[in-house]
Amino acid sequence: MPLVAGLALAGCSKADGGGGDSAGGEGVEAGATMEEYQAAFEEVEPIELNFQVASPNPEAAASLRDRQLAESLEEWSGGKITVNIHYAGAVAAPTEVPAALVDGRLDMAHYYTTYEPQEMPGFVDMTTSMVQVPSTPLVGEIVTHAALQEVSFGTPEIMEEFASRGLHVINPANPGGNISMVCADERASAEDFSGAQIRGNAASHKTEVEALGGTITSIELAEGYEAFQRGILDCSLQSPATALAVGWLEVAPNVYFPQEQSFAPGPGSLVAGSSWEQLPLVAQQLIFDRQREYTSAEFFNALEAVRETSDAATAAGGSAQYLDAESEAALTGANETLLAGLEDSENLDGAALNAAVKESIDKWTAVSEELGYTDDGGFEDFSSWYQGSEDFEDREYLQAISDRMFEEIILPQRPS
Repeated sequence: MPLVAGLALAGCSKADGGGGDSAGGEGVEAGATMEEYQAAFEEVEPIELNFQVASPNPEAAASLRDRQLAESLEEWSGGKITVNIHYAGAVAAPTEVPAALVDGRLDMAHYYTTYEPQEMPGFVDMTTSMVQVPSTPLVGEIVTHAALQEVSFGTPEIMEEFASRGLHVINPANPGGNISMVCADERASAEDFSGAQIRGNAASHKTEVEALGGTITSIELAEGYEAFQRGILDCSLQSPATALAVGWLEVAPNVYFPQEQSFAPGPGSLVAGSSWEQLPLVAQQLIFDRQREYTSAEFFNALEAVRETSDAATAAGGSAQYLDAESEAALTGANETLLAGLEDSENLDGAALNAAVKESIDKWTAVSEELGYTDDGGFEDFSSWYQGSEDFEDREYLQAISDRMFEEIILPQRPS
């Protein structure tokens, strides 16, 4: 059971878009140093947080961002915060995470937001609208992350969906990388997708999969490896980081990326539960302020996964490649249908949503170019032109865009 020493956990949250109430106490100014934070924590009672992360594999690159977040909270608080990491599904199954956060089994978690379209319909609409992002390995990745977060925080209906479930949003959308398709067998032409059983993790994937000629299936992440082995599953849509973390490239080494279009992303969200309101203000602020480094770690995870995917696919007898032209055209038609359908959404103003997503895409594309991020090649030769380091501790290349996102998107939500 998670403990906030000296405080009784609230039974129900009244969350808002960024932070909500706190147990009080003095806070610190944004941009405070580690020394200033440690001094502010001197009079704070010890805090223990249970944090369930997205990755099921503690050794996977996908878990680095979460382990670093836990370690930095402990260090910056002078040891007053202890974070117990639980890997995906250890405490709560994906759709049970909100209940575990509200009843106190978890304090923070990655919630697989798109797994519950009935409970989070506005959020799912927003992810569908993200098919407007061009599929490119670097700028497309940056723009997807930025636009998802900016539009989420900027859409009251989406924030209310979290709040109504007792969830406090820390980081509204972590896609883990733009969506690729992994297949057990090579799918070199459109007819090769005919009748294929294809796993999706977003509601809009059904439209995209059926346009390709496949049949959508919702096999759980933990069951995917065996499903590929047994021939129950032919292909799956997910981020490269997810495919690597669960070892699917060993059994599905044929990796396909769209060349112009994008598959709809299926991001999760970093959220807190009922114990959030009982945390001292300085603890809430620290969790938000560490999102600056969390963002660069998320980018590292997503981009390093693209680099590793090509190598892992080749080693397993497959390759990373683009969809064939006919399949690309089918995906284009599916995405046009999805965007048109959003115009009549019953969950929010779909036309305004599409416009907001387009505006955010244009904005962050320009910011990327301003900061010197350009796509100088494709997915298949990514490692030959990508300028970022392979060392997780060296994320200097990614810090400029991470800082910009933090300052413009996360910082305005900081508890005060």
